[in-house]
Amino acid sequence: MPNFPKQNASGCGGVQVTELAGGVTVFPKDAFDCSNEHITKLRNEIAAEGLALRDTSGQTQCDNLLRVLQHRGPKGINTPEGVGLGYLRIATRVQELEERGWLIASYRERIIGADGLTHSGIARYCLLGRAVDRATPAQSALDLGGA
Repeated sequence: MPNFPKQNASGCGGVQVTELAGGVTVFPKDAFDCSNEHITKLRNEIAAEGLALRDTSGQTQCDNLLRVLQHRGPKGINTPEGVGLGYLRIATRVQELEERGWLIASYRERIIGADGLTHSGIARYCLLGRAVDRATPAQSALDLGGA
């Protein structure tokens, strides 16, 4: 089997180790740390709130994801965090929640993954509220003074 050289990896993943800094590991400034340690802390936080997944059915994942997004507020969760919490196909679950009338923002971010590599364009999902809560009143609901 051929041994192809790694591309975009220095053997240390997405981190830089500088000699001038005394061998201190430096992460890219604009990348979110999504290491195994971070995922474990998040998993513990979610479990402590009683929000851990109890089974992997699509319906359960969808219902539970809504509660997790409500709990996380503006921090939301990104795709690797969702996978670490047990959600598979998180984008599909978000779409299902939107079909139920929930407004969920999707932002793109750079992360340092559990593999130590920098990943760009990772989705972070944040719950904004219900679409009906943000909708403007229907035209027919206006009081036009008996016209």
